[in-house]
Parts: sequence; structure tokens; C-alpha cells
Amino acid sequence: MDLNNPIWKTLKGGYGSIYDASIVLRNLEETESPESIEEISNELWQELHHQGDVGLASYYSLPHIVKILQEKNLNNWKLTGLCSVIEQQRHTVDNPDLPEDLIDDYTTAISKLKALAIKSLNEVKDKTTLIVLLSTIATCSGHFKLGIAISEMENDDLIDEFLKQI
Repeated sequence: MDLNNPIWKTLKGGYGSIYDASIVLRNLEETESPESIEEISNELWQELHHQGDVGLASYYSLPHIVKILQEKNLNNWKLTGLCSVIEQQRHTVDNPDLPEDLIDDYTTAISKLKALAIKSLNEVKDKTTLIVLLSTIATCSGHFKLGIAISEMENDDLIDEFLKQI
């Protein structure tokens, strides 16, 4: 959906309240500043999901975020992880259904997100990014629970606990 569409002003984000993500997404499209990208990533992360809740603004934002990641060749774990979380929560929690008019764009974006994550694996320099990329690959492959489990492996104590069990 075009970022100029007035429907953006009616969509709810992760907190269940109206969140017009089009403004922030447009800013993300236009900026080249790493500081601005970080600020925008933080805002989107904060507004598009909350404790397992996502809204229609989250779903409509995902294709735009993936497009921006692709066009700017961004390897941004927060934006990639946000898309992964939105997709996980769409399947695992009582969130709104994906609107019919969005299904094609959304599923195409999920395929592109998986390809971006696979491509980005060669550039990984830190544990957080690796975990987000592996979680995203699992999630975009339809393994939502595995994607969630991988995302929880940021905590070394949890990894140690898991390894004791095998």
C-alpha cells in the first residue's frame, strides 16, 4: 500500500492504538544517516509490536521495511528482527488476520526477507545479528516456534541450560 494512502492514519500498531507508520517509513526511505536509521529502527521496534501483540500497521509496514532493507542494502538486525517478530506473532498469538488485499505483497516480502537474511549471514560480526538472522530464516521458512526459540538464545545462561539437557 502506498505510503500516501490515508488508511495509514487508521491502522493500529502493537499497543492497540492508532500508529501512522507511513511517516516514519517515509523518513526511513529518505535518510542515509546511520543515526536517523537507528532512531527510526527504535521507533518502529517500539510501536509495531508489544508483548506479542501486533496490529494492521505492523502487517502493512512489513513489506515497506523489507523493500527499504533491500534497496538500501541495509544489514540492520533491529529492522530484520522486527519483521521476523511480526511474522512470528501473526501465527502464534491472537492477533488480527492478514487483510486479503495485503496477502500477495506480504508473502512476497517474507520471501525477500528470507533471501536477505541468508545473504547477510556472510557479513555477521556479532552474536545478536547472527541470532536474528537465523531466527528470521526459520520464521520465513514457516518454522515459527523454532524462530522464536532461536531468538531466545541471546541469553548465555539459557544456552547453558539447554546444553545441559542434551
